[in-house]
Amino acid sequence: MKIIEYFTSENQTHWLEQIGKCDWGAGQYLHQLLSENNLKNMVGENALVPMLVDGEELVAFCTFAPLDDIQPTELTPWIGFLYIFPKYRGHRYAGMLLDYGESIATVMGREYIYISTGHIGLYEKYGYEFFRMEKDIGGEESRVYRKALAVEDEDKDRRFANGVKWKAQIVETARKGIDMTAYCGFSCNHCFLGEWCGGCRSVFSCCSYGTLHEKGKCPNIACCQEKGIDGCYECADLEQCTKGFYQPDNDGFAACKAQAMFIRKYGKERFFRVHDKLHENYDFKKTQEILGQNAEEGLRILEKHME
Repeated sequence: MKIIEYFTSENQTHWLEQIGKCDWGAGQYLHQLLSENNLKNMVGENALVPMLVDGEELVAFCTFAPLDDIQPTELTPWIGFLYIFPKYRGHRYAGMLLDYGESIATVMGREYIYISTGHIGLYEKYGYEFFRMEKDIGGEESRVYRKALAVEDEDKDRRFANGVKWKAQIVETARKGIDMTAYCGFSCNHCFLGEWCGGCRSVFSCCSYGTLHEKGKCPNIACCQEKGIDGCYECADLEQCTKGFYQPDNDGFAACKAQAMFIRKYGKERFFRVHDKLHENYDFKKTQEILGQNAEEGLRILEKHME
């Protein structure tokens, strides 16, 4: 048996059909959300669906996401929709999926991980403690459990090592065949946090800026999708825009806008070549260290590095 992730799996159609065979109302709701491509809209852009599989047979599944059915809330992340198919119950397979989510949450530096449930005596077996009662999105009272992840011990070291491995696998798969031009104008290929993120056009967008917003949705992405454009570089309002990452109090807004202006003028292919050149010539993490705090000046700097 092994754990794979639904959004980065090779045969989503097969696994979606398998999820649809569960006899649990919440599992059927998850199937509906996945079928309609609405899960991430509900629980967050970087939601995952870990699945424990035995060959082509689905043993168990759950979600690991910024949110679950307790909304709005400051608590994050959550494990939800946990289901074990009847013939596989009694073998503590739930613990394998819980450990998967806990390990990735540990890599993310989370202090706790949460579960909303009506069960008593189930999650306690896996180290969860009752935290408090909350109303779910349907107005019903739900028991919220949490597990501490920050205690320094061998178990945390194990979770961290596994989380690094599993998250790297998700990122690598999520990046395959994806346009790595960020909507705002950055290069996801050259981002200093790229090892943790599949890119903002991928199924595993963990942009450090995007995660600051509701359900992890970057305002620049939302705006571009609403306008039906490929990126901010196609927008006539680019130079005057103050949305999202372009807010003037954002340290990198001018450098970001300079790159979007470059893409609009010269295209993505030349943009990536210039970025390669910048990284050959300079040691930096954030482009504002090179492009400065003025978009027009930043554009000129990029143009100087054209082949």
